[in-house]
Amino acid sequence: MLVFNNDEYLWPVAISCFTVFLLYLYSYWRKKRWLKDFGSIELIARESRLPWAFRDILKGVFISLAAAGLALVLLGPKWLTIEEQYEHEGMEIVFALDVSLSMLADDIKPNRLQRAKMEIENLVGELHNDSLGLVVFAGKAFSLLPYLTKDYDQIFLRMLNLVKENYTRFVPYGTNIGNALLISMDSFSDKPNEKVLILLTDGEEQLAVKSQAAEAAKLLLEKKNIYLYMIGIGNPNTPTRIPKKDMYGTIVGYEKDQDDKIIETLPNPSFLKEMAEITGGSYTHDATGEELRKIFRSAVESHRKIVGIRTKNVFIDTSRHFLAAAALFLVLGLCI
Repeated sequence: MLVFNNDEYLWPVAISCFTVFLLYLYSYWRKKRWLKDFGSIELIARESRLPWAFRDILKGVFISLAAAGLALVLLGPKWLTIEEQYEHEGMEIVFALDVSLSMLADDIKPNRLQRAKMEIENLVGELHNDSLGLVVFAGKAFSLLPYLTKDYDQIFLRMLNLVKENYTRFVPYGTNIGNALLISMDSFSDKPNEKVLILLTDGEEQLAVKSQAAEAAKLLLEKKNIYLYMIGIGNPNTPTRIPKKDMYGTIVGYEKDQDDKIIETLPNPSFLKEMAEITGGSYTHDATGEELRKIFRSAVESHRKIVGIRTKNVFIDTSRHFLAAAALFLVLGLCI
């Protein structure tokens, strides 16, 4: 629907443009009267290059339309459309991120840890009104946020960006998923919101296979009604070395174990599947990192509840279209 910022002037503009056309017709009539004083109009038209009456009137129409187009531009024309937006109930989402040394393997570019952070950040950019939490774990789990937050830029993403590559060398060795689950569940509130726990790991250096912690996690997940999505990352078919970099980011070697042997990391999907079965969660593996965004989005949207529909008026400026039409009519009027 077409609307105008200054629609109170619409009728005066219409009357003015119609007046322009009437004035043009009056001038045409005066010209006819003037030519008639010289003799027969038919003879003058046949012996001269005077335009036909139809062309003369059409020219007046085009000139009037050009004036109308310019006048309508001054009124601020806009096209009004109505958009429907679904209002979603806010969710509680906690990310549990593996920060063990093996997450620095570069079988996924730039490495497993950085790719996971990038895709978490991309997902957060699509969220609205959801409360977020962040837990990191290796041999032990730590919550980086004392409470769930809706401040994505100033709090959540800032804490996520603190998890850098050097961070992995100062955390306890290992991958204690059972402890990560217990710490993550403590981050959720007691409110009856939809709750989703997304745990991402390569599944190496297991410290909690069928442990009491994993069994306890299953009971707590069911009690708090938390949906667990366990996501594996890394190539499970080919061992990968862990690059060691200097302060400039140049690879100067590879990580070694206590026996001075180069560490080769290999994700263990079977372990992660076992943990998912124990805890009652779902498991997905991404060997390339290309599917992480889709997996994250699917995990969140599958629990999204619509609580209402809100309509929103959207105005699109159409001044340039009226200006173009005015220019076109003006050219046509001058060319006739």
